[in-house]
Amino acid sequence: MIRVLASTISVHLQQKLLHREFWLQLFLERILPLTIPLLAWKAIFDHAQADALGGWAENDMIAYYLLVFIIGIFTDIQFHYEMSSMVHMGTLNQWLIRPLTFLETTVSIILARIVLLLIPALTALLLCLWIFPSVFAELSFASLINAIIVMPLSLVLFSLLSTAVGMCAFWVIKTDSIFALAMLILEFFGGRLLPLDLLPAWLERISRVLPLRFGISGPVDAILHPQSAALSALLLGQALWSILLFGLVILLWRAGIRRYDTVGG
Repeated sequence: MIRVLASTISVHLQQKLLHREFWLQLFLERILPLTIPLLAWKAIFDHAQADALGGWAENDMIAYYLLVFIIGIFTDIQFHYEMSSMVHMGTLNQWLIRPLTFLETTVSIILARIVLLLIPALTALLLCLWIFPSVFAELSFASLINAIIVMPLSLVLFSLLSTAVGMCAFWVIKTDSIFALAMLILEFFGGRLLPLDLLPAWLERISRVLPLRFGISGPVDAILHPQSAALSALLLGQALWSILLFGLVILLWRAGIRRYDTVGG
């Protein structure tokens, strides 16, 4: 099964790598937007003429947004788009008769996409280390260890969210708007737009129990502040949300495939 899974991942990678516009889109839409929040916060700090705002020093804020951006690249797994295309173009049928189960096929599609997204993520990381060397000077070996520990479950959360939205394709024609709305709300409460401690207290309390707090803000805090971060609570939250979202995916798949069979594919 592992050999078949690896072969399927390879096929998906080859299909994506053949398209030049894919590379252009990957870099222009994923790396260039990094400059917007950095320039905005630099302008805010310069205008305020302050060493810190809301408890955040300028270097700390830059480091936060760099890491949030790199992690945020992996929200673009886009399985919801793939699923919508398979359901409404009828190509889902061919995946149902493959050696892998459809959920295993889903894993292969998502893993291939993550491998592709590693390219702009690593490129952005290297550029940041080159342009802002002082920002990451205080990161320790513990920060690296924490990143290795928390990032896999963060990617699992992104993958399951995209998959859950993708399963809605059995009931709606386009899932793009659903995913965009869900990510706009969840990323706000996950800390992508603002650090969570800058939100009003009641909004910050809501964010504590939502999934992307464990996918974005929590991992970034564990990397930037490895000594003070509550790593066990973060991992527990990541694991619980992963289980809940996986259960939701299974329920949506079973209900969706019954509907798909009923209307004849």
